[in-house]
Amino acid sequence: MHPFLLIAVAIGVGKLFAKIFKNNPELGEITHKDIYKDFLIDIDKNDLTERILKQKTTRSINLIIEKHKSFKIGKTGNPKSRTANHKIYDRMFLLCSSSDKEMINVLEGHYNDKYLTHKKNDNKKGGSAGDAKAMNGRYYLYIVTINKG
Repeated sequence: MHPFLLIAVAIGVGKLFAKIFKNNPELGEITHKDIYKDFLIDIDKNDLTERILKQKTTRSINLIIEKHKSFKIGKTGNPKSRTANHKIYDRMFLLCSSSDKEMINVLEGHYNDKYLTHKKNDNKKGGSAGDAKAMNGRYYLYIVTINKG
């Protein structure tokens, strides 16, 4: 393939992605380099029972905390701005998202209670704390972590 053609295709693809992210602010919102969506379950798009959702989320949390020095579980309506409040943490992993604020509140309370006594947990209280304000109608359950080294 001719180098100029390759460059033109790359520019076109880049412009297409820019247009997609610009037209969907929800996709463009989560761009911080230390926010990971590898474990993210969109509750609204997945027809999961609460039991299956909790099994999948618990499995993800266990995989994440196994590899990190400490963690804290929370909820937010704006992951990018929430990372600014967790300056001592290296990473934020988004676990679940939903337009249903109450579902995220229930999940946060469940996981804060479940992991309250875990030796790596920095949360000092169980239950669900505070009120998340959604920027684009989405709420997120997340875990922030500190690397081992």
